[in-house]
Amino acid sequence: MKPIVFLSNFHPLLTRNILNSGVLESLSSESSRVIIFVFKKHENHFKKIYQNNNIIVEGIDIDYFIKGPKNRLFSRISDWLLDTNVRKFRKLENLERTGNRARYYFSRIFTWFFGKIRPFKKLVRFLDYHLNNPKLLEPYFKKYNPDIVFATDLFAEYDVLFLKNSRSFGVKNAAMVRSWDNTSSVGYARFAPDKLIVHNEIGKEEMSRYHDISGKIIQACGIPQFEQYLKMKPSSREEFYNRIGADINKRLVLFAPAGKFFIDTDWQTCQILKDLYYENKIPQDIQFLIRLHPFNAVDLSQVEPDSNFIVDITGPAKSEAGVAAKVVGELDDSFYQHIFDSLYYSSLIINAISSIIVDAAALDKPLITVNFNGWEKNVPTLKSLKRWRLEENQISWMRIGMTPLVNNKEELALWINNYLKDPTLHQDKRKNFKDIYCGKFDGKSAERIASFVLS
Repeated sequence: MKPIVFLSNFHPLLTRNILNSGVLESLSSESSRVIIFVFKKHENHFKKIYQNNNIIVEGIDIDYFIKGPKNRLFSRISDWLLDTNVRKFRKLENLERTGNRARYYFSRIFTWFFGKIRPFKKLVRFLDYHLNNPKLLEPYFKKYNPDIVFATDLFAEYDVLFLKNSRSFGVKNAAMVRSWDNTSSVGYARFAPDKLIVHNEIGKEEMSRYHDISGKIIQACGIPQFEQYLKMKPSSREEFYNRIGADINKRLVLFAPAGKFFIDTDWQTCQILKDLYYENKIPQDIQFLIRLHPFNAVDLSQVEPDSNFIVDITGPAKSEAGVAAKVVGELDDSFYQHIFDSLYYSSLIINAISSIIVDAAALDKPLITVNFNGWEKNVPTLKSLKRWRLEENQISWMRIGMTPLVNNKEELALWINNYLKDPTLHQDKRKNFKDIYCGKFDGKSAERIASFVLS
């Protein structure tokens, strides 16, 4: 008899990573039913797109529990138990924002002492499960009687409760690490699932090292959303260039700004790119496509777009001045086609801090990484791009050397010229990066994920 699967989908990027990457298709073909759980406010949206004969969509709202004092306490302890550079910087950010020095020093001491004691961390996980596990999802377990719960974001609050409840009701569970930086950035894992899926061997090692989860239950399956590039076909060049208002006789250079969540100087980088062009220091047969992050607002109000400088607003995030917070929303197939087209037709990609480096490696596109804050001098550490290079996942990929880190305007011009003259530069390192971070990259990672979940 085919199994019944509970599948969580509480992050907009999971729609791409799981629902539209072939994972849902593989799961539904091998299951009698797949029940997708989404936020209540998005229920109708997902029902229209995904609900069919053996796929059911259920919307839930448990924010009252997530925001409750007991859950917030365990969430904070989880944050403090992870001793990484990322978490140290987050503590400094909290200090700068609140001015609460007592809390800052207490959290640092707590992390320094308890973050090294594995039995204590496991005790906190044990207490979290036994003292902070209300059976809020019991009606759904009784209604559908699932055989397996697949939590697609191990570190997300809703997913943690799904995993806890699954164990309480004696249902097998599997979880996935959603993003490549989650292992070192979002706190100590509050639940150790029966089975865990990661992208690659780096993620597997980090889940064991940082989160005390046995490598025996971890499977590196690849990254299905990037393997979609093996199947996708680009729009015609004419159609895409017309869509963005570009000159079809010029090459595209794509720039992905960091966004205000990270830095305040994206607009200066854009102005430097414009200056390099109009100072005739880089080829004149190019035009810049500024591709904004779909969920991270970018302030480019001080930069004037022109025929050689096209700002591409994708997704819900806007580039209005003063908008600094991430926003939520769902992304449709046309969005992903547009992203693929913009990557496919770009001769060069310039990155600030983004997973676009994985896209670049997957599509073998030359990549430059900006490592300076415009023309600002003495930038505070917390607002500096160099700060982000100290994060664990950044240190890991920088060792491969697939992209130069440019530290000023002159180095930026040098590498733009180098790559546009010879796009095969560092091709071997891009392949090495792809092999390490994307695994087999054979178009079958979605099947591997589904098979591991159902096994």
